[in-house]
Amino acid sequence: MSLSPEELLVIARQYWPAPGTEASEENGPEHARRALRWNEALRDNERWNDFLKDLRGLFPGFSVGDGTSTSQACFTCVLFPAKGYPIPPVPWAVVGSMSILAPVFTVYGITFAYEGSKRSEARIHVGPMPDAMAETAARVAQELEARFKVRALPEEVAATPAPVVVEGKKPPHTTLFDALFTSEPDNVL
Repeated sequence: MSLSPEELLVIARQYWPAPGTEASEENGPEHARRALRWNEALRDNERWNDFLKDLRGLFPGFSVGDGTSTSQACFTCVLFPAKGYPIPPVPWAVVGSMSILAPVFTVYGITFAYEGSKRSEARIHVGPMPDAMAETAARVAQELEARFKVRALPEEVAATPAPVVVEGKKPPHTTLFDALFTSEPDNVL
């Protein structure tokens, strides 16, 4: 079942504050509903951990990490085309995010630029991926859909403006992507 943009906006309004009410966000009803939803979602955390373990088997040359943060609205996996600790500078990463608020997911890529060994820039790629990460992104999307019975959120729907404040990001800059996943998609390390 696909949800319309209007239905997703109703969901976003239930879990994120409207502009002007965010000062009391941590005490607000939206925060309480989001915290309750996280408590429910985390009861099934073993299933997410099994998913990450399976990704490690599917991508043996990759580092697969859990980028999940309860300040966001999604479970997040991050795949880097390198192994080791610390992870050496990598040219790109693939990120899969599954919303806890609606049965949708997104997979996007990040390319990194470096000055020496220090990362200087991160660029987000949604929609068609650069060739280097396209196969990895497609496989992560297939695995999310098959394992969790969630649907990919179309790029144009993800870009729908959302009249809510998400992690300090305010309208008119807030989108359904921010509300259903994260307002900081490049913050994966």
